[in-house]
Amino acid sequence: METKGYTDIHTHILPGIDDGSKDWEMTENMLRAAVMQGVETIIATPHNYPGRTPQDSDKIRRLCEETQKIGQKILPSLRVMAGNEILYRPEVTKELASGHALTLADSSYVLIEFLPHESFRVVSEGMNELLENGYYPVLAHVERVKEVFDSEENISRLLRMGCCLQSNCGSLMGNLFDRRSARLRKMITKRQIHFLGSDCHDTQSRPPVYDDCIRSLKKKISQDILDQLLYTNPKQLQSDDCIL
Repeated sequence: METKGYTDIHTHILPGIDDGSKDWEMTENMLRAAVMQGVETIIATPHNYPGRTPQDSDKIRRLCEETQKIGQKILPSLRVMAGNEILYRPEVTKELASGHALTLADSSYVLIEFLPHESFRVVSEGMNELLENGYYPVLAHVERVKEVFDSEENISRLLRMGCCLQSNCGSLMGNLFDRRSARLRKMITKRQIHFLGSDCHDTQSRPPVYDDCIRSLKKKISQDILDQLLYTNPKQLQSDDCIL
């Protein structure tokens, strides 16, 4: 299998648009860190919270273009693509259709976030609404959504519906006694996690840690599962092919 660079589908690398990068200097430092971690394609996913962060899709696309120009001085093949991390609300499909909220890399995949203590009923109804409107929902940092992560039955329900699950790289880097990391590794082994994302916000407290995570996984996860997680699934996302 061709194994070039990694694709990071969950980042807050654009400057001054959410709680991620504060300025262009930080964005450049984050780009350098990501490239050092083996990342070659970045999907910028600033928060989409009505009333809390700017909802300007054109600005996001412009910032992606400028960020890519900076990144290509570091790695000529680097790509930066537009997206959002969207906090679920009932009107989300209308906002996607109007372009006020962005899918991942202009595909049908949507990175959708729920509050940590959201009920499974709301999660499943929200994901089903996206599916019925022709989108492929990707549940952001599944490990944070308690009624999903703590229930094998609820995970299975979402998978049967056709939902994808994303885990943060940092959540997988706990020691052998870390329950969350152990459960996520088990989910990866069972092919229940479809995407990894750094969810990077800066270079200090929440930096890109993609390769560090993968080196840890390689000790425990088979290469064919890792190939699907790291290369096949992100490639199908960018081609807008269904992975389930």
